[in-house]
Amino acid sequence: MADLKVTQLDDHVARALRARAAFKGVSFEEEVRSTLAASVDTRRREFLRRAQAIREAAEAKTVRTLGSSRFSRRTRDRRG
Repeated sequence: MADLKVTQLDDHVARALRARAAFKGVSFEEEVRSTLAASVDTRRREFLRRAQAIREAAEAKTVRTLGSSRFSRRTRDRRG
């Protein structure tokens, strides 16, 4: 586990985190840890969702191509 010291945290942010911690019945540190973890998890899930959407869109647009030798044979056979 890593240690983190946050300096120059706006007072209103600290007050909001302390209030949430008190409401949940957890320590200020625990509330900060869970808030940071949730932020990272949310961003990761969003990134993975967008990456999957891009993959699916690319696959939908991909046209199956023939290998060059198969293409050459087909072209040759059509010409006779």
